Amino acid sequence: MSNLDLVNPEESVILIVDDLKQNLKLLNIILESAHYQTSLALSGKDALERLKVLNPDLILLDLMMPDISGLEVCRRIKSNPEYEHIPVIFLTASIEENHLIEAYSLGANDYVNKPFRKPELLARIKTQLTLRKQSKLIQELLEKIECLQNSQHHK
Repeated sequence: MSNLDLVNPEESVILIVDDLKQNLKLLNIILESAHYQTSLALSGKDALERLKVLNPDLILLDLMMPDISGLEVCRRIKSNPEYEHIPVIFLTASIEENHLIEAYSLGANDYVNKPFRKPELLARIKTQLTLRKQSKLIQELLEKIECLQNSQHHK
């Protein structure tokens, strides 16, 4: 199976979190034009609530938000066993290196600078979705191997 077969945008749900409506709208247009399914949240609080009913394949998360910062949202996501597997790509206009270092230390998978460049954004999303899919496949194969080993021991 090649990497090209792993990610089908139509089967991928991306949660977009940004406090600026124009950013949400732009990201939504970009992702829907690439055939991804999207869900939108205007705040960190919204995003955390949305996770209770939505199981996204990836989260695009604004770094700087007024209510709960993107860093705090990421920390909560990555410290929850139900959500820790979801890749998080930060969206940032910040040039503060310490913000990015902190984002990675909290479990962020990648970041994209604002203003967005569509080809870069889509490439980074596809990379993270591919890595997540590969991880799932490896886990499934390990479970099959374990099952086979257990059945061999019981013979």
